[in-house]
Amino acid sequence: MVICNRDSSLSHNSLLWLLFVSVLVTVVQANSPPSFAPIPNTNPQKYYDMDKERFREDQQTGIVIYTLIASDPDADNIDFSIKTDHGDDFFEISSQNNTHATVVLKQLLDYESKTTHDITWLLDDRVNSAVETEITVYVLDINDNDPQFIGLPYLADVNENHPVFTSIFTVSVEDIDEGTNQGGSITMYEKNITAGTFDIIDHGDWTADVILIAELDYEVTAGYELTLVAEDDGNDPATRTSTASLTVFVIDVQDEPPMWIGEPYFVRVTDETEVNSTILTVAARDGDRSEPNEIEYFVSNETTESDIGGYLDINQFSGEIFVREELVEELVGHHNFTILAVENDDTQTLATKVSRTTVRLEIELANPIPDADPADLTTVATTITVLVFGLIAALILGICMYNTDTNFKKSKKNKIAAY
Repeated sequence: MVICNRDSSLSHNSLLWLLFVSVLVTVVQANSPPSFAPIPNTNPQKYYDMDKERFREDQQTGIVIYTLIASDPDADNIDFSIKTDHGDDFFEISSQNNTHATVVLKQLLDYESKTTHDITWLLDDRVNSAVETEITVYVLDINDNDPQFIGLPYLADVNENHPVFTSIFTVSVEDIDEGTNQGGSITMYEKNITAGTFDIIDHGDWTADVILIAELDYEVTAGYELTLVAEDDGNDPATRTSTASLTVFVIDVQDEPPMWIGEPYFVRVTDETEVNSTILTVAARDGDRSEPNEIEYFVSNETTESDIGGYLDINQFSGEIFVREELVEELVGHHNFTILAVENDDTQTLATKVSRTTVRLEIELANPIPDADPADLTTVATTITVLVFGLIAALILGICMYNTDTNFKKSKKNKIAAY
């Protein structure tokens, strides 16, 4: 009997326990978890969870960019949060109530670094386990990057005989913005000099060739500074540009003949100038200034206008012209003779290595017949005048005396005849 009562007591307790568990399970199962509210009139169905939303990369930080909306069937309070171990720290919840939460941007977005961001939201009603919702938001590209020239600095060595209308340099540009913000054009202008030596051909793919459109001359201009401008086609929010300098160094080539220094040349000597004495020194330098060649001098026989060339010679290295043969009186007068300046370079043509100059030489007598003194000429003239007048007076006097004597004799004869 005791055993029977004990079993009956255990059975009763067991029933109570089973009833309690059943009620508890029923209660627990009856509490539903929260979820994000659906957005009306969307197909496919969207929710107020920010999934697939798009944000410009210039979106301002610290202001509300979205409002989350959730609901709980049991009207439980909902806590909104972000799963912190997700590895994306660009967004945060700034405020919330039982059903709404506002989202702000913590740091600036950058399309070029990351085009999408994955977020895991947590909805917790403190009854059920927190509900996780994974979403993805997209970053919209804007024109926020300047086009960049590749391979700076730009330096170009160009021979002064480089062919005209050919490329001297190729330019490349990169723009990391995408779409309509990526394309653009490359232009150029010359700095501090008259334009017209270079031009640019834009290939339309962020490459361009700088071409030579006029002949170069190292002796006139040894270098150029060109400014390149890259401008993209973007207009959101504005067009962006960048500039770069291209320095062109003109490389001298041996294309200029010698240049004479101190022209014109004139010298005056006498016919008694000593043999081997220097009468004049001429000088020339290489017309190409970067690496000038040595100059040698010669007396030319081709263009000498007289035979004076046989009497003169020139020091091949110093340019000193000296008397080689004794000058003679017959050479007195004016002479022109030609001197050649020749660059010591066997690689050049005669047109670029030889230059000519003319020396005008005047030879005078060392001991000329002295010219009469004007005072002496006056005295001589006076003397001659006196003598002439004296002769004339004597002649007139003689004639007069002759006539007087003749008349006297005639008168005497007549008197004698009368007697």
